[in-house]
Amino acid sequence: MKYKPTSKEELQKLVDDLSINLGDIDTSKITDMSYLFCYTSRTDFSGIENWDVSKVEDMQDMFFGAKAFNQPIGDWDVSRVKNMVAMFAFAESFNQDISKWDVSNVWDMGSMFEKTTSFNADISKWDVGNVKYMNGMFYQAKAFNQPIGDWNVGKVWSMVSMFQGATSFNADISGWDVSNVKYMRDMFKNAESFNQDLSDWNVSKVESIDEATEDLICNNHNNIRTMQ
Repeated sequence: MKYKPTSKEELQKLVDDLSINLGDIDTSKITDMSYLFCYTSRTDFSGIENWDVSKVEDMQDMFFGAKAFNQPIGDWDVSRVKNMVAMFAFAESFNQDISKWDVSNVWDMGSMFEKTTSFNADISKWDVGNVKYMNGMFYQAKAFNQPIGDWNVGKVWSMVSMFQGATSFNADISGWDVSNVKYMRDMFKNAESFNQDLSDWNVSKVESIDEATEDLICNNHNNIRTMQ
């Protein structure tokens, strides 16, 4: 390959140069790709699907606002990534198969698909067992409606606005273990299609919730310590 950056700074300069094909960049030594394409003007992302991201630990805001991005990156090895906050937020074209991603080390998925309005890929098999933050994860992800009911969300603390404005979402998540969640405010606000029965949820630790979400788990009202 033509280019072999050893730091994020070197890589950033390369991807900002629109004359450089991403397929000519060897990323095997890079550990941080946060904000790499944030609000990029790049429209040609060809070659990025072949990147070696096996050492990367941080992908926060990587494609934030990258409106043209829609490359098939499903074969990426993201097994070391810990932070995927807002990774595809506002990347309105993105809708690729990332079902095989190993996200078992990720602890923060807050706003990961916020306003990723085209996204509706099946991520039902993801191992999210170490994730603590899912706040805003599908905020206004208007197309998303996948069967994520088998997700292990037992370590999640915050689900604030998780499905707010996700107008297509109506998956059965009644079996989720939300026993460690503290914050649920606006979780289903304006999620117009959602009408699942969540009355079996254990919300004994919830401190912050809104009326709409509370109505969905009405049988547990007395267990909720709503913050004023």
